[in-house]
Amino acid sequence: MIVMQRFSQHLISTAFFITCVTAACYSEAAEQKSGSSMQLPSWVESIGQSSETQITESAPEEAIIPVVQPAARSQSSSDSYIKSTSNSSKTAQSSITKPTTATQSKPTLSERAARLFDPEVIKTAWNDLLPNPNEKKSSPSPEKITQKDTASSLGPETSVLKKGESADTPTWQRPLAAAKSLLQTPSNVNETSAIETTGNSANKPKPIASTPDEPTPTAPLSAPIAEAPDETPTLAIDPASFRGAYPGKTTRADIDSEWGPGQAIPRDDGTECFFWEIEPFERVAVTFRDGIVTAIQIKLAKPVPSSELAKQLEIADLRTVAILDDDGSAIGQVFPERGVMFSLETGTYSATAVLLESLDPDSFVLRAEGEMKSSAAYAVADLEYAIEIDSTHLRAHRLLLALMCDEGRWQTALQLAEKAEELGPGDAWTGLKRAEVLLKLDRPEDAQVAIDELIERPNVSSLLASQAGRLRGRIELDKATPDYEQTVDLFTEAIRKATPLAASRSENVRSVAQQVLLDAHLGTAQAIAQGTWQQKNRVIPKWISRANNIVEKIDTKDPSRDRLELDLTCGVLAVAAGSANAIEAVPWVKRLLAIREQMNDSVTDPWRRRQIDWQVGCGLNDALEAARKRGDAEDMLDNATLTVAYLERGAEHRELTAAERRDLGDLMFQIGIMHSLRNSDHATAVTWFDKTIPLWNQNEQVVQDNELGRVGESFISMAISYWQVERRDDAIDLSRTGVDFMVEAVDRQKLEEQSLSVAYGNLATMYAEQGDTEKSQAYAEMATRVESTGSLLR
Repeated sequence: MIVMQRFSQHLISTAFFITCVTAACYSEAAEQKSGSSMQLPSWVESIGQSSETQITESAPEEAIIPVVQPAARSQSSSDSYIKSTSNSSKTAQSSITKPTTATQSKPTLSERAARLFDPEVIKTAWNDLLPNPNEKKSSPSPEKITQKDTASSLGPETSVLKKGESADTPTWQRPLAAAKSLLQTPSNVNETSAIETTGNSANKPKPIASTPDEPTPTAPLSAPIAEAPDETPTLAIDPASFRGAYPGKTTRADIDSEWGPGQAIPRDDGTECFFWEIEPFERVAVTFRDGIVTAIQIKLAKPVPSSELAKQLEIADLRTVAILDDDGSAIGQVFPERGVMFSLETGTYSATAVLLESLDPDSFVLRAEGEMKSSAAYAVADLEYAIEIDSTHLRAHRLLLALMCDEGRWQTALQLAEKAEELGPGDAWTGLKRAEVLLKLDRPEDAQVAIDELIERPNVSSLLASQAGRLRGRIELDKATPDYEQTVDLFTEAIRKATPLAASRSENVRSVAQQVLLDAHLGTAQAIAQGTWQQKNRVIPKWISRANNIVEKIDTKDPSRDRLELDLTCGVLAVAAGSANAIEAVPWVKRLLAIREQMNDSVTDPWRRRQIDWQVGCGLNDALEAARKRGDAEDMLDNATLTVAYLERGAEHRELTAAERRDLGDLMFQIGIMHSLRNSDHATAVTWFDKTIPLWNQNEQVVQDNELGRVGESFISMAISYWQVERRDDAIDLSRTGVDFMVEAVDRQKLEEQSLSVAYGNLATMYAEQGDTEKSQAYAEMATRVESTGSLLR
């Protein structure tokens, strides 16, 4: 397994930093060749080597191999006799309020259209109709792995990143929205060439023949299926017009001047409506508000298949939004970029009328909601444009907030959360999301304040209370000095509240409850692993087993099963990183990679794949830490390289936090050091260091007090490889930067002054080879001085 060493985890003893220095005088060393005299700090030399004090204590068999055991009862746990060695008092879980419903006063897309053409307006509900996959592979069970298995499952040749993106067409339908009929059903159609959807009327398509005697098409109505893009697409915005009239722009005076006076249609909603008999259409109705066109309805002479009509209007390649009635039958089709809507004949897929409106944010939001799971890039583009044309659209902000959290774009997510709270104050879901974002931004105290505001509300629902309690436990666990006993109490209360909800008739409630239960069980195991508890090696596997049982109870055909199993395996590896003796990481690494392969077949959206790859990389990173604690350095270089492959792939669209940049830089630094130490492959080492330095530059997490000395020594170590590949100016710059960090660490009493002897000696050698005798001699004398008179850190 891989050894993962973070700076902060090794600043335990000053003796660890003491570097063995040759007895030769540095003034003589300055004249020697760099390859023989430049040195690495001793802790750097130890990277990739097996520990001499490996863990020898045998853990119980149940702690080595995770097994499925009966789930925990909702009453007091059988393991409640475990006592923390601390005397912290337990904190009672407070209740929080029910979510506040924030509604928008602006009528929805369907409501406005219904008022235009139908006096009856019915309620609307958006439903996610993504069908279950036809077949799912059975989940691999963790098992003991032989050395051969370990190599095959962890070697870089097994990385799923080497496989090409699947070109298969998604097998599911796009979700449809239930809504009231947008248009009345007129009688016939003959030609639509007067409708302009491309902004250029010079090349109008030929009219299509009516097809009243042809059989009605029976294929489902669906938008063109476009391959999910890798980058955020640019929408082809081009509002449609009719005979030069544009909704939202053209005035009534312009219409009267061009078309003549129309016949009035009585309205009681504050708008004016007139119609014209314009051949070859049955009727053209125009609605005005404050003298400006708001909508143009064209009733066709005869029904036309919607696909043919879309081709004639040159909009067949656009993604659409389908509208359903209460019975689930398609009654409308919307083209958001053009502001075009088709009314469909009842029971068929033939258009009977066309409605032109100003570009409407609701249509973009509705389409985004239907595509969030199949194409995050398209959904983000739609939601961003909806906010662009309506900066107060609350639902657009909330959906985009959810996507930004999924993508790990935390700064953007925080801005959206704050705006959503401004638009819909008091909303509990937004408050939970904002707390989650603050936690990811390494602001646990601010996150706790946000959660406490929810906890203090009266009449909280059990579901919201369980979510808040789980998140409050994660916040406590993420603090610099966690109260592990309080953390366990918070997770236990979340489990108590979520357990009965896992059997709810509501699919959404069950899903949320399962997520809370899984994370609370894993969080409890992690708190026990990191804290000082009695009998932890016996108790931790029981919590892991219960978490595993939560996933095992979910139907293998449930589309959420794979994602929950991914959360499970990564959570167990986080526990192993805290207590390697209680959980053997290797079987869970094998299960993690198997799940990733399985999801590679079912997930086609490249953005979703990156999210999964980041999570897999974080799980492997925890496995590295578990291996380090066990003193296991086997296959270290290959395993670390595989971990970085997943993390780099997953980071392509993320906004990495300072802590994430620090940790990724640490891992890349170690890989470079291993290349330089094991194979003297300085050229490859430098390629890794070139990636490391930008991740550390101007990073407050790297240059903290306790990190300064270690960072300085890391720069000194990297400089040697740069020197060996003839990038000597870079080598000297890195060395001097490293010395600056180390000197500041010595001044703050965070590093032994004697540690500077290696850095000064290396600079003396470099300047000697550059022919700068004066600087070489100066650094050699400084090295000798700190070696002989340096004071130890007290």
